Formats: sequence, C-alpha cells, structure tokens
Amino acid sequence: MKKYYKNNSEIQRELKLLKLKRDISLEEIKLVKRQFQEDLSLNSWLKTALQAFGKFGIFNLTRRILR
Repeated sequence: MKKYYKNNSEIQRELKLLKLKRDISLEEIKLVKRQFQEDLSLNSWLKTALQAFGKFGIFNLTRRILR
C-alpha cells in the first residue's frame, strides 16, 4: 500500500519514527545477543548442572528415607 504525504514535515516525521523503530530493534538484538552469550558461558552451564545434581540428590535421599 502506497502512502501519500501532504507536505515535507509529514515525511520528516515518518522518517524520524522509522529511525526510532530501527534503533529500538537494534537494541533488542543487542540484548538477545548478550543473553545468548551469558547462556553459553561456563558459569551458566555449571550452575545448571549443579541445580540438576542437587535435585537428583534430594530425590535419591527422599527415596532412601521412605524405604
């Protein structure tokens, strides 16, 4: 759909709006990239592994107590 403008100020306003949307999108991409890098870090993997082993240990301990 074509958009028609009445004057130059409408064009400038639309360009400014599109630039702001672009800047917001770029910042969101940077945030996703940073979160992805944090998720792949060694600390994150170790934390996840320790949580899993902790849950497994509690499960085994509870199972042994109930026997």
